[in-house]
Amino acid sequence: MITLCEDTGLVKQNLRRLYSRFHWIRIDAAYHVGAMRSEEAVPRLLQLLQTKKLDPTHFIIARSIAKCARNLDDIRNMLMLLVKHRKSNHYLAVDIMKETELDCTPLLLECLRSKDKDLNKIALIGWSAPLTAEIADLVYRQIDSKDKEVRIQSVKLLFKYDALFAVALFESFMKTNDTEICQNTEMIEIYSSCRKQINEEEQVDKENRYVYAV
Repeated sequence: MITLCEDTGLVKQNLRRLYSRFHWIRIDAAYHVGAMRSEEAVPRLLQLLQTKKLDPTHFIIARSIAKCARNLDDIRNMLMLLVKHRKSNHYLAVDIMKETELDCTPLLLECLRSKDKDLNKIALIGWSAPLTAEIADLVYRQIDSKDKEVRIQSVKLLFKYDALFAVALFESFMKTNDTEICQNTEMIEIYSSCRKQINEEEQVDKENRYVYAV
């Protein structure tokens, strides 16, 4: 279908429309070049994203950039333009990044190592690759953050890496009365589920050891 769009001239037509003096035509063109995954459109889309004020159409352009991205630099530039507004759109940014066919794991690792809390949140929310010990250590370092969302997302991700460790970590937060984490509904549900599973496994292990002893 993408080849057909190129052969029939639809791609070139919408590339021209990206330079229209009418805002709504530029946005319509941005949507369509995204659907057609036109790599040629990326420089102009980035330019539009950089020069326009934040509004709902901002994310239409960003999503098209993700679809058309030629490399991780395109995704990185798009991401930086999104977070500069500091509007807590982390989940939306992660959802937009999922549109690309590129592997964003290296970029998310950069975000995790960054000192920018918005980038940290995007990395913690968007991380889907298996957690190695090195990555888990980077995540663990985030639990001392002054930003409650960073701490919550860090513990949530650690539950996927090592439930036993994360349960103990969550219980330590309970002892120190970290209400921002311990009163988070989603965190409570994750903790309760893991705690129940651990208790069941411990009970089975105890019964097996008893049978073996007898």
